[in-house]
Amino acid sequence: MFDKSNWTTKEYIGLTIIPCEFTIGALIHKLPSLLNNDILASCVNSGIFIIGFLIMIFLFKDFLKDEWKNYKEHKLWRKLLLNILFAAGIFAILALSRYIGNLSINDSDSLNNTTISFMLISSIPPLLAPFAEELTFRYLLFGKFSNKFFKLLMLFVSSILFGMVHINNFSGQWLQTIPYMIIGLYLALIYYNSKNIWASIIVHWIFNTFNSILPALFIVIMKLIGAV
Repeated sequence: MFDKSNWTTKEYIGLTIIPCEFTIGALIHKLPSLLNNDILASCVNSGIFIIGFLIMIFLFKDFLKDEWKNYKEHKLWRKLLLNILFAAGIFAILALSRYIGNLSINDSDSLNNTTISFMLISSIPPLLAPFAEELTFRYLLFGKFSNKFFKLLMLFVSSILFGMVHINNFSGQWLQTIPYMIIGLYLALIYYNSKNIWASIIVHWIFNTFNSILPALFIVIMKLIGAV
């Protein structure tokens, strides 16, 4: 069950990082200076993610080092290839649950310098998010529980919360976060079976890279070489 003696001050602090990111981001983005300035809003959002990322890395650096040492000991390349397959599974989940159409830039005429800058800056949060999110939702809100009932309960609670923190990705439409709740459950099962946080971090990072970062970089490169 939940045992306070198993929790450290760093872990309690770690639980506050994502809620703070979410709250500060929501409040800051209501400022008049950001409402009509996508570049500035994206810079602020990326700054919040960078600060949260650095804090989480500082808090859990020893834990991450120990987990990585164990993770790479046996057949690392086999594990990485397996993680790629698991990341493909996330795309399958999205394909089954909703139409994949996250990239809203469809008109090549809109790919001006401002749009390119916005896309590059916006690729920073997906690059960093897997670390804080996996440590929070998979380790702290799931892995720390030993009692079978509470572990099963937190499997679903942590997955629901994981989906809910992505609400800003869908302009406040809660129904659109359900696929991410399913992804949260999927990542939790990967962590549970691997017994190592790096398994879910890497799967999450691979998915974000192919879903957000690489498409953005591809469009930017095509624009720069004049192909679009």
